[in-house]
Order: sequence, then C-alpha cells, then structure tokens
Amino acid sequence: MNEWEENKNENNAQESWPISGSDAVREAMDQRSQEERERLEEERRQQEAAAAEARRLAEEHRQAVLAEQEERKKRWEDYNRQKAAAEKARRKMKRRSFVSVLAALIAVAALVFGVTNFLQVRDLKTQMQALENQIQSSAVSRSGVSIPAALNEGNALGTVSVAREASGSLTDVSDIVSEVIPSVVSIEVVATVKVNSGFYGQREYETQGAGSGVIIGGNENELWIATNYHVIDGAKEITIIFVDGENGTAYVKGSSQENDLAVLGVDLSSLKDSTKASIKAAVIGSSDDLKLGEGVIAIGNALGFGQSVTTGVVSGFEREVTFEDGTTMKLLQISAAINPGNSGGALLNAKGELIGINNAKYSDEEVEGVGFAIPISGIVDIMGEMSLMEPRVPVAEADYPYLGITFDNRTSLYSQYYGIPSGAYVYEVGKNTPAEKAGILPYDVITALNGTKISSYDELVSELKYYAGGTEVTITLMRLENGSYREKEITLTLGYKKDYN
Repeated sequence: MNEWEENKNENNAQESWPISGSDAVREAMDQRSQEERERLEEERRQQEAAAAEARRLAEEHRQAVLAEQEERKKRWEDYNRQKAAAEKARRKMKRRSFVSVLAALIAVAALVFGVTNFLQVRDLKTQMQALENQIQSSAVSRSGVSIPAALNEGNALGTVSVAREASGSLTDVSDIVSEVIPSVVSIEVVATVKVNSGFYGQREYETQGAGSGVIIGGNENELWIATNYHVIDGAKEITIIFVDGENGTAYVKGSSQENDLAVLGVDLSSLKDSTKASIKAAVIGSSDDLKLGEGVIAIGNALGFGQSVTTGVVSGFEREVTFEDGTTMKLLQISAAINPGNSGGALLNAKGELIGINNAKYSDEEVEGVGFAIPISGIVDIMGEMSLMEPRVPVAEADYPYLGITFDNRTSLYSQYYGIPSGAYVYEVGKNTPAEKAGILPYDVITALNGTKISSYDELVSELKYYAGGTEVTITLMRLENGSYREKEITLTLGYKKDYN
C-alpha cells in the first residue's frame, strides 16, 4: 500500500469517529427520555393512587359522619319514645288510681248496703221466728214446711258471701306481698352520661335513674342485694331505700353485663336497728319447676313511684330477646306488667319464692301485656359468687390509674359497618406510657379488663375506676393482622394519673 492510500484510510477513520459518537449520545438521550417518561408515568400513577385513597378516606369519613348523625337521630328518637312511654304510663297510672278510688267507694257503698240488707234480713228472721212461735202455739202449720226452714234454704246473702270468699282466694295476693315486700328495695342512682354535641365534642352531665333490687342474704358485716347490671351501669352513687323508708349507701360487689346482673353490698353498721329489724332476705325458689299458665307476682319500683305489685302468669320460657344496645338474652316471658323502674325487682311464685329478677330493659310502645324476667335457676350460682367478692369501691382521686391511650369512642353502628370488634378502640398511644411499655398499639380494640367484658370506651373507664395506679392487670384486646382481628392478652402495670398531668 502506497503512502497516499495509507493517508486516505487514516483520514476516513478519523472522519468516522464523530458519527459513532453522535449515535452513542443519541442513544443515551433516548434512554434518559425513556427513563424520564417512566418516572413521570410512575408519578402520575402515584398521584392517581393518592387521589383515589383520599377520595376513599373522604367517603369513609362522610359515611362515618352520616352514621354518627343517624345514631344521634336514633338516640333522640329513643329518648322521645321513652319520654312518651313514661308519660303514657303516668297517665295510665293516674287513670288506675282514679279507678281504684272509684272501686273503693263502690266497695264501701256495697258494704253499707250489705250491712243494711243483713240487718233487714235479721229483723225479718226475728219476725218470722215470732210468727212461727205464734203458729206453733196455735197448733197451725202451712203445707208442712216451716217458714224459717224455707228462708235458710234460699239465703242469698250466705251464698254471695261464699262466692266472694272463693273468688278472693284466687286473686288476693296481699298475704304473700306483705310477707315478701321487706326483701324488696328501691334503688336510686346518680350516673355520669357522655353525649356527643356535634362541633363541641363530647359533653358530660349527671343523670338520675331508678330501679329495684332484692335482698338475697348477707353476713355479720354487710347486706347483699341483687339487681340488673343496667340499673347501676356507670353509677357514681347508689342509694338503697328499704321497706321502712330509710336509706343506705350501696357499693358494687360484682357484676356481669352478659347476664345483666349485679350484686350490691350495704354496710350493716350504717343502718338503724329498726331498719335491720324490718328487712329480711327473700327465699330462693326454682324457675325450672314453673309451668305455663302458672301465676306469678312482680314487685318493684315501677316508674320510680315506689314499690308496686302486678300479677300475671307464665307466658313462655327461654324467649330470646334482643335489646336496643345489641345484646341478646334468653328470658322468662310473663303477662305481669314490667315498667321502667321495675328492673331488678322480684318475680315470685304463689309460695312467695323468688323465681326471677324482673327486667324492664326491653320496651316497645306497640307491645302490651308482655314482660320479661331473668330465670333465677340460671343465675343463682353467679349471685352466690358475686356475694362473696370483695367490695368494689372506686379508688381515691389520688390513686386514679393511667393507661396513656387516646381512644376513639366509635358508635356500635360505625363498628358494625366497618367490621370492627366491639370494645374500646385505641386511636393513639402516648410515648413512655404504661400502654406503650406493655405493647399496646394504635387501632387495637380492648375487649376485656381482668376478665370483665368491655364493649365500649365508657365501659373501660367505668371499670378502671376500681383499680389504683401500680396495679398489674390483664388486658384482652383484638389486633388487626393480615386483614383479620386476632385476640391477644397483655399484662400491664397501671400508672398514676397524677404523675402524667
């Protein structure tokens, strides 16, 4: 190869380099453009996902607000319905009082008429006897039948008396009531209620309630009284009114929301000797031996007016009743009237034995002549266990416990809508608090405290008031894992609220 060809080849090689470099730059730019397009596409997808999530959360919030509004509306309607029912019952009671007075006046009039009639008949008998004596003295007889004998055979006054006495023996329960009523008490409760007030959040106010109870026993130190759980739920003060009108302060010995049952204690040393002499424990019977149609007697503090008595028959057994708060129980159905205030009172058989605890938690304006009671045979052992428990006295303010949790007091309707277990819903856990140290996490749902069932934040607060700071407790909770809730138990030492203020 000559020199000219070598130079030509060299020049050609030099001219090809820029072309090759331009292709590499173009490829690099294309690659960067592709990466930029992919990055922008990924950002677009993320923005769309974030927007979709925001829309979902906004819709959930909207649904929650609507559900909360619906719940408040329902509570308001329930309040108005209960108020109307109470007014209806008051009017009915007033009418009954008028009828009772009228019946008493009629009875007095009938008694006066009966006495007058009796005196007239007695005078007639005296006259007839005198006439018979005259006839006998004259040796005269009419048809061979003496006049006094004819009167005795047709004595309408004696027949009516027997009929009244027989009728009274079927309906008169005054002897049973007078024997048993010293074991029935009225209960007055002062409780704290929390109400959602829209933009103002939750507000607390005190409310008063009334119920009934039955003295089931006691020892040398205290008296034991059985009642319904819902009567004393959330109570700050519990006052017992005995048969002689004297009052006593009660404390909770044990309670079971599932059985709607509680046993209260009263310090005997706080009662007058006259009160202790006037009261006595009920005789426990058996609800297993009841028959359909068997007569029953209900005694309780109906509508807060004081002890009243209603009668009826056993209408059915093991009726499954669902209450407004969603709880379900199997109860004894009776025809005796059970009104608000009757809750916790005594249901008796014809022997005066306690065969049930009245339950007025179920109410329906459209239903009349239906009452319910907790059968005694199913709860007698539970009552015995509760009676032996240590008194549950709320701790002093200085010893009040602390968990370190912010709760979201969600309604039962909200929880059902989103499939959240019933309990106290944990929204946030504070740093270096007893809850954080024990391992409680946000969105956990506390369902029990030391074995006592917890259905809401309010119930947890109500239960915690019996535990002082420094106490070790077992908390049962439901935790969301892999899309489903799993139960866990956590041991926790309560702090002192005063240390975290």
